[in-house]
Amino acid sequence: MSQLFRVPYEEMMKTSINVLTLVGAPKDHALSVTQSLVQAQQAGHTSHGVMRLSDYVEFVQQGFIIPSANPNIKSERGAVINVEGNWGWGQVACKFSVELIAERVNKFGIATVAINSCNHIGRLGEYVEMLAKKSFVALMFCNTGPSVSAYGGKTRLFGTNPIAAAIPSRDGDIVIDFATAGAAEGKLRVAVAAGEEIPNGLVITRDGEATNNPGAFYEGGSLVPFGGHKGYCLSLMIELLSGALSGVHPAMNNAYDHGNGTLLIAMDPDFFVGAKRFSEDIAEAKMRIKQAPPANPEATILLPGEIEVIAQLRNQDEVEIPENIWETVLNLEKSLQN
Repeated sequence: MSQLFRVPYEEMMKTSINVLTLVGAPKDHALSVTQSLVQAQQAGHTSHGVMRLSDYVEFVQQGFIIPSANPNIKSERGAVINVEGNWGWGQVACKFSVELIAERVNKFGIATVAINSCNHIGRLGEYVEMLAKKSFVALMFCNTGPSVSAYGGKTRLFGTNPIAAAIPSRDGDIVIDFATAGAAEGKLRVAVAAGEEIPNGLVITRDGEATNNPGAFYEGGSLVPFGGHKGYCLSLMIELLSGALSGVHPAMNNAYDHGNGTLLIAMDPDFFVGAKRFSEDIAEAKMRIKQAPPANPEATILLPGEIEVIAQLRNQDEVEIPENIWETVLNLEKSLQN
């Protein structure tokens, strides 16, 4: 198992920015992508942290990411906007879309953005949380490349297809963010790098057999949906809606090439029931959940997003990361400098 290592925040930022600029990212894009990756690392999500730099460098070298591309509005009608990502950095396209949707929600009370030609966007919770901080409710989901079998199947058809939601609250926003596969693919990478096994029920071999070996996925196996047929249905909804409405296409279709077909929906509670009444309802619900007796008297009931907040507080000045993953990032930087 790899030992956990603590890297100064500024060092992690500087190294990651350097890697991205070395493959052609403008400084503002490199900063934006790095902020997203390091924030994910601070929140305890190594699978969406700076380990992704290796993928991004490879995507640039393969021509999937155009490092200097900027997003733009492709078409719009009132509260509905189509954003063209132009196959640039997914994080840049998403932050552009967050600002656009906030403007429209202020005007219409609700708005939707679909992002086309969009590369890997990272942790969805980041973007919905940005909208919650503006006092908006937000929903987001995207499809990804085939890695998950259908319920009852054994071949890769779906992406891990994450879904995220954020609900503003005066004493801490609720942020929900999870893959509809039993585990995000990035978490398998972390387990492989650490030499760890995974619980049965997350991955099947290429023959359709359950396994606790995360490496079986990279030998032709697949992830499976969480929750059996229910997770399968939720993943299918995300696959069809985000893939088809964005123009990226569902992952199992012949027209799908790569990328994250992304949908973002935001609402202003003040438009619906008034900000004060909404805030009071959310506060009471949170209070009743937190005051409910836990099954384990020595534990506490957590709300979605609280684990990430705890990790962020722990990782402000120095950021925790598996040592072997940080070594990979440093070696990547050196290889690009040569």
